[in-house]
Amino acid sequence: MAEVTQDATLIIATSWQALRRAESGDERTEICNCTVIIVFAAFFIEANLNHLIDKARAKPGVTHAPNDHDGLQPKLAWVYNTFVAGEAVTNPDQLKVRLEEEFPGFQAIREFRNNVSHGIVDRTMAKLAAAKELRIAAKAIVDRLVTIAKDNGIELERGIEYEMAISSTESGNSAA
Repeated sequence: MAEVTQDATLIIATSWQALRRAESGDERTEICNCTVIIVFAAFFIEANLNHLIDKARAKPGVTHAPNDHDGLQPKLAWVYNTFVAGEAVTNPDQLKVRLEEEFPGFQAIREFRNNVSHGIVDRTMAKLAAAKELRIAAKAIVDRLVTIAKDNGIELERGIEYEMAISSTESGNSAA
């Protein structure tokens, strides 16, 4: 699988490195490594969302696109309401449910990321099993975003192979 941008590739590769460290079994670093895994999973989603939104802006008839400084949920909600939902969902509670149905794992990833940005680490989530699950969910969310884009005539080139990014970061080289 190739990733959309070079930066997104490096973000997921950083997550992969933290995963490998966490899998080594050093309990003293598990919370730190799992925090990196989950936060970088959120960054990976957002980097790809930003790219999709930038490409969508160029499409005729696309309006009210969020900017890079809007939150992760408003960006994903805009994609959902613009390209997936038959009718825009505006009720916040319903929107949260719909986003989780369409993008499983999103709410847990977003909440963890937001908590970390406010100096709070949810130690119950910063465990290897949860981190692995949410990392896989982030990759599935990005795959879904690429499919949504393609289905709506937005080409997102996926030029950097994931395995290439991992191997180049392992050897100390840039994936570019």
